[in-house]
Amino acid sequence: MKHLSLCAASVLFSAWLNAQSSASVSSFPFSNGVHPTLSFQFEGTDVKYVESWWKDELKRVSREVSNKKEVIGAAALLPQITGDTVRVLVKAEQRKGAPFTVAHVAFLTKEGWLGPSSDARAFEGAKAYVQQQSTMLRRQLAQQELTIAEKGMARLNQELSNLQRDKERMESSIEKAKQRAAEAVQEQERLVREHEELARKVGVQRKENADEPDAEGEKALAALLKEQSKSQARHAKAIAEEADQKKKAEELAWEVKKNLEAQERKRGELVKQEQLVKAMREKLDSIR
Repeated sequence: MKHLSLCAASVLFSAWLNAQSSASVSSFPFSNGVHPTLSFQFEGTDVKYVESWWKDELKRVSREVSNKKEVIGAAALLPQITGDTVRVLVKAEQRKGAPFTVAHVAFLTKEGWLGPSSDARAFEGAKAYVQQQSTMLRRQLAQQELTIAEKGMARLNQELSNLQRDKERMESSIEKAKQRAAEAVQEQERLVREHEELARKVGVQRKENADEPDAEGEKALAALLKEQSKSQARHAKAIAEEADQKKKAEELAWEVKKNLEAQERKRGELVKQEQLVKAMREKLDSIR
């Protein structure tokens, strides 16, 4: 039970509201016949888990435990039932479509199978034992459900925190992009002035070369034209940089919008998960 969805948890919680809270007298067809039993319903588990749990519990009080067709605790010492040893049979079942798993527990004493017509002290002792063990199992199952619900809430809180950090990073990137776009505009303005100055110098140099042509003049003109070309390229680059940074800021703003929507959805999930955790705590506290 690694993950408990809200839907599954709601089903389990509804099952708990209608769950059996005390052992009931019944009977069950074990492999060696039908015997009177004390039965208990469990929600949120399965046959394998219930039988495994009972097997471990019977190991504490029995000389030998087997689980071929049903769980059997041989020579069990249960003084609340009798001073002699008893044989305990446990079989769990879950009928198709049923939300509960039922554990059927039978006790064989020297006087026979325990039932309502047996010695009152022995029968009440057996009933109290089944009640005690079943309550322990129910609390264990409820604690597992609560732990899973709390982990789910912690996960959602972390996911919300991650979204908030992502939003902060994107907003910081938007500001940087706007700043870079503004710097690109300033660079364009500077380069326009630079280009105008270079154009003036090129005009002057051409006039000088026309008046007094020489190699030095041609070299100076070539250098000015080269610098003018570089200035034009830098201007084009600054225009492209402005466009890129504006586009980046717009894209990030769209991502922030989606992030805020995701945060709102996550908060809704958290509210439901908090309600689930509260319900699971109430469930655990109610099992006594």
